[in-house]
Amino acid sequence: MIAKNLLIIESPNKIATISKFLDSSWVIIATIGHIRELSNKGGFGVDEKTLEPSWIIPRNNPLFKNARPKTEIIAEIKNIASKAEHIFLATDPDREGEAIAWHVNEILDEADKYKVERITFNEITESAVKKALQHPRKIDINWVDSQFTRRILDRFLGYKLSKLLRSKHIGDSAGRVQSVALKFIYDREQQIKQFKETKTYLLNVTLENDIKIIQRSVSPKLKNIKAINDDDTAAAVEYLDEKSAQTVKDNLSDVYRVYLIDPPSKSSHQAPMPYKTSTMQQDAINKLGWSVAKATSVAQKLYEGINVKGNHIALISYPRTDSLRYADAFIETASKYIVDSYGKEYLNVRNFNAIAKKKEKENNNVQDGHESIRVIDPFMTPESLKPKLPEDEYKLYKLIWTRTIASLMSNSTIETTIIRLQNNDNKFYTYNTKLLFDGYKKIYKAFENNENEKIIPLSILKLGSAIKATDVEIKEKVTQPPPRYTQASLIKELDESGVGRPSTYKMMADKVLERGYAILDARAYKITETGTDVIESLEGFFAEYIDKNFTKEMEEHLDSIAEEGENWKEWILKDILPQLNKEVIKANKEIEVHEKVFEKVGKKCPECGADLVYKYAHRTNKKFIACSNYPKCKFSDSLPEDKPKEIAELCPLCHSHLVLRKGRRGNFIGCSNYPKCHFLKSEKETNEQALEHMKAREAQAKAKPKPVVKEKKDIGFEGVGNSTEKTKIVLLDENKKPPTKQAKKEDKTDKKPKKDTKKKK
Repeated sequence: MIAKNLLIIESPNKIATISKFLDSSWVIIATIGHIRELSNKGGFGVDEKTLEPSWIIPRNNPLFKNARPKTEIIAEIKNIASKAEHIFLATDPDREGEAIAWHVNEILDEADKYKVERITFNEITESAVKKALQHPRKIDINWVDSQFTRRILDRFLGYKLSKLLRSKHIGDSAGRVQSVALKFIYDREQQIKQFKETKTYLLNVTLENDIKIIQRSVSPKLKNIKAINDDDTAAAVEYLDEKSAQTVKDNLSDVYRVYLIDPPSKSSHQAPMPYKTSTMQQDAINKLGWSVAKATSVAQKLYEGINVKGNHIALISYPRTDSLRYADAFIETASKYIVDSYGKEYLNVRNFNAIAKKKEKENNNVQDGHESIRVIDPFMTPESLKPKLPEDEYKLYKLIWTRTIASLMSNSTIETTIIRLQNNDNKFYTYNTKLLFDGYKKIYKAFENNENEKIIPLSILKLGSAIKATDVEIKEKVTQPPPRYTQASLIKELDESGVGRPSTYKMMADKVLERGYAILDARAYKITETGTDVIESLEGFFAEYIDKNFTKEMEEHLDSIAEEGENWKEWILKDILPQLNKEVIKANKEIEVHEKVFEKVGKKCPECGADLVYKYAHRTNKKFIACSNYPKCKFSDSLPEDKPKEIAELCPLCHSHLVLRKGRRGNFIGCSNYPKCHFLKSEKETNEQALEHMKAREAQAKAKPKPVVKEKKDIGFEGVGNSTEKTKIVLLDENKKPPTKQAKKEDKTDKKPKKDTKKKK
């Protein structure tokens, strides 16, 4: 049957969810990300004088051996598009998705382009998909240009700076995204090195019934007391030397009298705001103990759809967003859930549109194109899904569901009573807090770090009452340097500085680790010697480009291109490239070639006695141990934490020891006799289950026919030019090797017509 309608999406994981909403007249094809990329052959993939980009079909990632070649995907799209009546481009609802949609349109035959329409949806539900199909639009060229500008600028900066670093043996790469994140980490390290600690002393007083009181002021009768915060309005008195603290302590009697009780005051604790990408990632890191990569991956699965008891359903909205809005229809559904479950007094729908506009004024970089991250169905509670979801998906869904519902609930109300005491004219205080109305805390209490209540026995703290002290302690307080960034605090800093985007936070947090410029030590970034060398070298010549203000201004330009159609070529050619090229030439002349220095392990090579050093694998950037005498000595070893760990089980196939290994998708158990023995299983599987799965995979592999791939010489158009130009040229296939000069020469010779040597009569 010929497809009447063709729907093109990015991820194949969405197909099972979306196909439930469409009838048999539809065919869904996934591009599996980008189908074309900037060329990386012999240059930047962009003409420096005209900024005309050259596109190629990217090679398959070698880590994904069974992935479909892009040429095959393009051929399928073109084939079905030629027969379909309507073509809908439903790539992701952001600028990158808009660019992918443009590329798909460009590879189609000219005769098929009139059928193309663009649709977007923020959630993968039947109502959202069908509503999108009823309101198609054209591809937004301004959004496409904005995305191209980002890619082109990153290509120029990345290629030029990386080439410089490599030529001087300083580092492997640099770029706008990774270098600005590394600069944050480097600056924090310098703050820690320059920090000078100071010591102060506090009087910690405990009364009967374990009542803790805080000193607020020192008796005016005591002289030569060195203290700060000696004020009735200060939080606590701090002494600058231990002698002053001891003098005040000696002046205290055993009895403390209540001289004033303030009237109780009420205060509200506001419900949390909806999740955006950065705050969701921060909470997944802080509250679930995850990495940013894991948080991003699990959120994408919840968005694309999860198989719940044979039913493929999407559970959350689009997870890459910096919006704080909710759709009116969702607010109506969620409000009903809150009223039905907790009561009308727990509902408090704030004006999220007004809040979002206020945030936009405070931060010009907010792209408020769609909704915040939320659950799709409020009535689908985490506990109802717990038996049906994998553990990680359940944990993140619970976090997002709780935040979504809490953001629409009433504020909590707390009553605070302050009790003031004195002892020989030294004044102290304590306080009692009582939760009058829990509001959003009814469901969100477990996710908050602050104390909700502090209950003390008010019955014995009446006006005029005297209470004895059980302990008076002088406690030393030492100021601490600013903490190193964790992935969560780095993302927060990037977001607040206006240099991050929902699509870049993960990359910015991970790239410095992949390059070996920083490591995670106790979950905090610690810059390496190589990372320090890279930043210090770049700062001397390219300080402007690795500064957060450059990235912030760049994001503002990209927003202007997307929303107002700013001339992006003029901006790059006049304001960026001339100065960048000038600095690159200067740096090439002035930076000396570094002797390649590797971080030492602190051990000697077991084969030749030279120092062992840390290195990073060229393709995967994975850290490993190698001999500093390379290439004369080729000894290498894995890091201790990366080595397989032997477990108390034997392989059911060869009876060797089983070991716990680390893989791309997490830990798994394999045979120590690998590659001779290929037994493997997950940590939760039994040996018997693993053997059954191995047999099933072997049988499936034998039954599957080998695909016959025919060579396709002309399968589309290759774009050279910006998004508003339509230039038809030959499609470059990066999976095929280009012909040699000799082959081209021979080809021309064969095609050249032979001269007629016969004489004319």
